Amino acid sequence: MPSPAVFDLEDPGMRDVLGHSHWHPGIPGVAEVITGGSVRMECPGREPGGGILLCGPLVVVGAEAGDVIVVDVLAVGRPGGGRDAGGHPGIIGCAPSAPVAVPGDARGRDVGGCLIAPLAAGSRLLLPVHVRGAKLSVGDLHFPRRGAYDCGEPGVAGWIDLRVSLTRQGVERFRVTGPMLMPDPTPRLC
Repeated sequence: MPSPAVFDLEDPGMRDVLGHSHWHPGIPGVAEVITGGSVRMECPGREPGGGILLCGPLVVVGAEAGDVIVVDVLAVGRPGGGRDAGGHPGIIGCAPSAPVAVPGDARGRDVGGCLIAPLAAGSRLLLPVHVRGAKLSVGDLHFPRRGAYDCGEPGVAGWIDLRVSLTRQGVERFRVTGPMLMPDPTPRLC
């Protein structure tokens, strides 16, 4: 299985990064993005019998605890392939503030994911920031069969294009205390 990678959509110089299996504020960022910037993250799939693997974390330059990042899902696809209209991440979120590792799939409604809402291309998320840089991670990509948004199967390898924007003091200004998920109102199922 190839290593996951992160690269800027405007400057596709790829950089190999390892996936991680826990949410933790001490995990160093693998890349940085400025507000309004776009990035492609190549995510690993699950190993047989293994848990969720996340790609990232992506550091949002200037983000501080109490801010909110707005994440637009631009596209999702399989490795070496084009876009998949129904492809979506199984989980996406920012690092927690507590210095305790938390398994990738055990943060409940503290992160966004397809068990709550399918986040295919055209979706938007508002995520509260808990640590400097936000440390955004995503993973467990799904490519459901035609006409379905099935999240029951383990995630597979693929890539996701995101645009990330920063809203200063968004938690206080807009009372965003947990992820706000806005799936594409007109999803294009495969």
